[in-house]
Amino acid sequence: MKSRWIKLVTVTLGAMIAAPVMMGAVTYHNVIRIYENGERQEMVLSDSDDPKEILKEAGYTLGQYDTFTFSEEADRRYLLDIDRAFDVTFVDGGNTRKIPMQDGQTVKELLERAGAVVGENDILSLPLDTVVTAETVVTLDRVVYQTTVTQEVVPYETVERHTPLLGDGKTRQLSAGTDGSQQRTVVTKFVNGIQTEIVSNTVTVTKEAVDEVVLYGDHTATVTTLEMPANVTLDANGNPVNYVKKITGKGTAYSARDGAKTASGRYAIPGHVAVNPNVIPYGSKLYIKSTDGSFVYGYAVAADTGIALMDGRVTVDLFFDTYLESCLFGAKTMEIYVLE
Repeated sequence: MKSRWIKLVTVTLGAMIAAPVMMGAVTYHNVIRIYENGERQEMVLSDSDDPKEILKEAGYTLGQYDTFTFSEEADRRYLLDIDRAFDVTFVDGGNTRKIPMQDGQTVKELLERAGAVVGENDILSLPLDTVVTAETVVTLDRVVYQTTVTQEVVPYETVERHTPLLGDGKTRQLSAGTDGSQQRTVVTKFVNGIQTEIVSNTVTVTKEAVDEVVLYGDHTATVTTLEMPANVTLDANGNPVNYVKKITGKGTAYSARDGAKTASGRYAIPGHVAVNPNVIPYGSKLYIKSTDGSFVYGYAVAADTGIALMDGRVTVDLFFDTYLESCLFGAKTMEIYVLE
């Protein structure tokens, strides 16, 4: 019985001694717990204490932006935690990219990793210190202001001046027109290459256009620029109802440079007429028309005189804006109603 027990112990010890030889004499020195993003994956044994070598042995591949921590928890017991990068959606100028990021990183770091520079007018959807996650969408709108300067022609306009100097409907150019020019400056806003609004549209006149003036025949028009008093009433024939006296005589016409003054000190304008002040005193209010009613000068004020008026050859000299108009008038027999 005793010899049998001794034989059994000898066989067991022999097996224990032979086991390492049969297994290739492999001895594992280190125990490593592997985690990914804080979640436990597996436990491995390795005789290496190099984390990269351990990951290679265990079949783990690290991406460009993946990181890991490797720490010893106890003698020959280690923790290897892989921090996998996650993609964050980055929309830059309308183009979408995926940027790999790690936990705790911010929008500022995302921009740096993406190589994106925020321009002065660009619009970033989130503050720079915002911590990003896999659900974060960062939008960078590219804003550009474009200034366009163009030169434009300003066409002249044609102004009709109704006059009794021409037959009804007939026309005659009084002065030619010339085109002007202007500079237009337009500031346009583009967001991600798409026009979104006209920020400003300003025009600077560089040359004023000069209107063409055309005389248009209208027997009902008057020449004077003075406004007839409300208490002056005309009858059916176009003659004043109330007046002090009526004088009939030769009427002529004249013009003068802009800004010229009359003998009475008033400015020379249509409506200020020349008379003999001994017959019609300066300041007298008048209504003047041709005897046949074909020409109406209208309401006027006695304001000027001349040699032909003083010697009686002319009864009234009518002022016109232009030399052409005075020539078109010529001379006519006129009725001068002295209103007061």
